[in-house]
Amino acid sequence: MRKLFFSAALLWAAAAGAQMPNDGFVMSRGELCTVAGFGYSTWTHYWEGERLRNNLNIGRFTSKAFMPMLGYGVSKKLNLFAGAAYINNTSDAGTMAGQRGWQDFSAAFKYELIGFKNKNHQFKLFGGAGFSAPLTNYIPDYLPYSIGSGSRTANARLIAHHVFQHHFFATAQSGYTYRRNIKLQRMSYFTDRQVESNEMAIPNLVDASLQVGYTSKNFRAAVHYAAMRSLAGTDIRRNDMPLPANRMNNDRVGVYALWWLPILKGLGVHATVEQSVSGRNTGKAFTATTGVQYVFVPFKKKNNATAQ
Repeated sequence: MRKLFFSAALLWAAAAGAQMPNDGFVMSRGELCTVAGFGYSTWTHYWEGERLRNNLNIGRFTSKAFMPMLGYGVSKKLNLFAGAAYINNTSDAGTMAGQRGWQDFSAAFKYELIGFKNKNHQFKLFGGAGFSAPLTNYIPDYLPYSIGSGSRTANARLIAHHVFQHHFFATAQSGYTYRRNIKLQRMSYFTDRQVESNEMAIPNLVDASLQVGYTSKNFRAAVHYAAMRSLAGTDIRRNDMPLPANRMNNDRVGVYALWWLPILKGLGVHATVEQSVSGRNTGKAFTATTGVQYVFVPFKKKNNATAQ
């Protein structure tokens, strides 16, 4: 998923402490991971093209999200994921109304392509793919209040994960996202030229991240750098509203932590804090997410052995 101007697509970021399509951790065969994630993102300044500015007609923009998610271990090499997001976007100035509702349904898989280990090192290379589609008929052409891009997407990614001395790890990943054109509720619009159509091309994306951290039986923590780049698109025109067709770039730094609680095996809580440090046609956002997750084996095999 992507961090766009409206700071709405927080689904995968909010569950970053759990096993995810873009990290190096996997669920064992038969394990089901259920996640209830909550996200909060806010900004007062945004990049209009490459110019950082504020807008008194928006004031402070805030995006809140609820993100249920499921992950399942088909095998020790193959994991499946599915989730959705309910978004509530508002601001504290101006006269424009916010927007809220269910955003997109997302599904993905992650498969171990290469793996080896010795006494002190473990390395895994994963490949993955996924898709997303709008769950509701929300309005994408209402930035920054739109809750999503309104586009159907498909993505593919590679993930390299290295563990040293069973505890210290580094994960590098990169992905490409294809996005279909969207339909607008108007018959013309202006980007860098006049377009007489209700169809708008949405730029495809590439994203990458590097994560370094520590993991143990009951705790995991990491710092990360993440970047997103649009492969096309225009800049927001001076003092104009943004468009879904704009080029949206973003660089972020953050930290996360995951605790497995002793009160119940498989129960954990996670939290992430992230700050945008540079961008183009995106908000300079501070984002905090948290969530509760529970990992269990729902389909245990019955022991048919009889007493001797």
